[in-house]
Amino acid sequence: MGNFDNANVTGEIEFAIRYCFKTHSLEICIKACKNLAYGEEKKKKYVKTYLLPDRSSQGKRKTGVQRNTVDPTFQETLKYQVAPAQLVTRQLQVSVWHLGTLARRVFLGEVIIPLAAWDFEDSTTQSFYWHPLRAKAEKYEDSAPQSNGELAVRAKLVLPSGPRKLQEAQGTDELSLNGQLCLVVLGAKNLPVRPDGTLNSFVKGCLTLPDQQKLRLKSPVLKKQACPQWKHSFVFSGVTPAQLRQSSLELTVWDQALLGMNDRLLGGARLGSKGDTAGGGDACSQSKLQWQKVLSSPNLWTDMTLVLH
Repeated sequence: MGNFDNANVTGEIEFAIRYCFKTHSLEICIKACKNLAYGEEKKKKYVKTYLLPDRSSQGKRKTGVQRNTVDPTFQETLKYQVAPAQLVTRQLQVSVWHLGTLARRVFLGEVIIPLAAWDFEDSTTQSFYWHPLRAKAEKYEDSAPQSNGELAVRAKLVLPSGPRKLQEAQGTDELSLNGQLCLVVLGAKNLPVRPDGTLNSFVKGCLTLPDQQKLRLKSPVLKKQACPQWKHSFVFSGVTPAQLRQSSLELTVWDQALLGMNDRLLGGARLGSKGDTAGGGDACSQSKLQWQKVLSSPNLWTDMTLVLH
């Protein structure tokens, strides 16, 4: 997360939050700070913002650096392009930093405001307010796994023998029941979007078999959409129930980058015998149960909403 230290947190920051529904522009007007903790001789203060859960470099905004004061005045406006539907999924993080020697940074405190509860149409909420700075949450990045949105899918194990034959074949000739794992990637919501509120998103599917063979598929790219609806089918052929019981299916959502740059991973989820360990114990158990339901109900669709991590 970079080269930085923590100071004892004191002081306040004054800012206002405004949103223009016509232009879809969120404005964070940073006015000033007072009584900041850090007392190094050459004081260099600046303010940084994110719209959580997006912590990408594209989602970062910074003020200029104010020198030699513990009560800096900024008078700067930091802007984001974000659709109204996305506002309710975001938290505004405003943090104050000291820039030391050799690019070493010192964290001086933060304010986190859930925008779902913010009334942007009330003029009183657009005024400047002093907010007390608080210490960074206990390892914010390492605490409860952060959701990066949700992916809606349907899955079905297709066997030529029909639903009842699976039970009859168990323990006998199950390995010969070659079938297909069919998956429909329906859509996603609450993804960490770009500053303009959109994405050029696609989904990758990777089925890892017991012998570590990997079957990979990819959806088309949907451009300029914050809540993409692919409705795209993945079909993994030539697989048996016995194989699938020891397999895992990983689904990842990506934002397509410009030519010459790397695509950005937005989040992923895993179904299968190993479960979704990225989401913690509950997510792992849920992942295994969903996978078992698909395998125990051949030729029937199972609808699932997967939390992306």
